[in-house]
Amino acid sequence: MSDPRVVTVGNTLIDHTYHLTNLPGPDEGAFVQAYEQRLGGVETNVAIILSQLGHSTGLISCVADDEDGDDLIDRLDSSSIDDLQIHRLPNKRTSYCLVLTDPDGNRAIIGGGESVLELTLTDTDIATIEAADAVFTSAYAPLEAVERIASLDTPLVYDLAGEFTDLTERGLTRGALDDLAPDVYRFVTNISAARSYLRTDAEPGDCCAQLVARGFEAGAITCGSDGVYLFDEGQVRRRPAFDVEVTDTTGAGDAFTAGLIHAWVLEEMTMDEVIRFASAVGGLNCTVIGAHGGSPTLSDVTDFLD
Repeated sequence: MSDPRVVTVGNTLIDHTYHLTNLPGPDEGAFVQAYEQRLGGVETNVAIILSQLGHSTGLISCVADDEDGDDLIDRLDSSSIDDLQIHRLPNKRTSYCLVLTDPDGNRAIIGGGESVLELTLTDTDIATIEAADAVFTSAYAPLEAVERIASLDTPLVYDLAGEFTDLTERGLTRGALDDLAPDVYRFVTNISAARSYLRTDAEPGDCCAQLVARGFEAGAITCGSDGVYLFDEGQVRRRPAFDVEVTDTTGAGDAFTAGLIHAWVLEEMTMDEVIRFASAVGGLNCTVIGAHGGSPTLSDVTDFLD
């Protein structure tokens, strides 16, 4: 088999998804209307969605030597990811997420387990990344692994996937992210994570300018139903979210990222084309249940945009 065109490095886990009557606040309750287990993780989701868009993909990750790890291996073997390099970790717990959703598609996500934090890249992993056209990872991956990836020549797409109240527990600091900035080809984040990193309440457009000042050459800030901002040095584009019937927002950001990698890294579209295409992938992903169970194909996206 030929080398995958895009390699993702980091999370693979089980999403324990609870469909609730409502998302409870402090001292509030909710009733579970349905429960399901799904294959998840930022890097896993992006790899699967990119494969739906027609690209060969690879995943480098780590699971524990436990029952959840066995389950994950089985699920990954049945997925559309072409190349799997999954390490097994003894005497730890496989990483997992609790996903709480309400009838309007809103959600809360709680992560746990140790396996994703223990990922160490091997020489074989590095060779796979070096042979790819692009590599994707996120702030959920171990910093040492991300720094090793950033030192390579393969274009790096990096997702600041959470706020620093969460990420500092995983070993990421603002200073370390500053140091990574010059080696990140495309930076992706959401507005809450961007403000957390920058320690600001600024509007998204101003956050784009601050990210450029920090050393990130180009990237995107997603703002949920308020749309997305795309920046490339001094240029900024904004696009409202597409008006779609939302069923489940789980994986919407990962779908946007997959669309961005397709359009901006692999196909080298213009900024206006990129923001439109990636927004369409993210929007269409919200019309189905799950992060990637019914993610759009390339023809789905082009038909939607015509």
